[in-house]
Amino acid sequence: MPVYSNPDGYVYSDETVRRLAQMTTAAPDFKIFWDDAYVVHHLTDEQVEIPNILDECKVAGHPERPLMFCSTSKITYPGAGVAAMGASLKNIHYITKNMVPMIISYDKMNQLRHVQFLKNKQGVLEHMKKHRAILQPKFDLVKNTFKNELEPCGKIARWTNPKGGYFISLYVMPGCAKRVAQLCSDCGLSLTGAGASYPYGLDSRDSHLRIAPTYPSVEDLGVAAQLLTICVRLATVEKLIQRAEH
Repeated sequence: MPVYSNPDGYVYSDETVRRLAQMTTAAPDFKIFWDDAYVVHHLTDEQVEIPNILDECKVAGHPERPLMFCSTSKITYPGAGVAAMGASLKNIHYITKNMVPMIISYDKMNQLRHVQFLKNKQGVLEHMKKHRAILQPKFDLVKNTFKNELEPCGKIARWTNPKGGYFISLYVMPGCAKRVAQLCSDCGLSLTGAGASYPYGLDSRDSHLRIAPTYPSVEDLGVAAQLLTICVRLATVEKLIQRAEH
């Protein structure tokens, strides 16, 4: 996920893109699955763009290496969007040949709806400005709450400041993330499970919480963010007391 990666919102540098395109691999048919899930999900005036991995791999002599994916799942409706794939002509022929026995026909009416609604690239970008108008105040609210309620307490937590995507990563004191999630749950606030963004959900430091501020209203989100910071401070105090006792 090279643009606004889940969960930290990182963007691959030009150097990283080219390094992936050029790197020597043990297998000649090595593939890169390039997931552009958030490529147009901007939260600032900056329209972040990175080199085209298809072009870079072609220049590097590895035209079959990348498979690029995107969809309108987080642009129109989840589960009712349109997906797309970009690849070399050879890969496209191979994949379409294998897809023939998997599906009788595509939902052409839904494809038409998307074409008529979004129209073109500019139409997509204009639509995403409406997304930003809804989401940016929510992201700002959460980050400001963290700054006001956690920063004065010292280095008990840090958080990302993404330029796009749907998540804020909150890193608390090691050994506290699951406790924070439990305290929040006890108060009626549901969080994504602590460590859920790690392979198999195993966060060896037990410090990461992925915050998704997109769904609640601004009013509810304000209460939730305040509650979350209280739980972070409480879990931190508990951990410090526990350490002192041992």
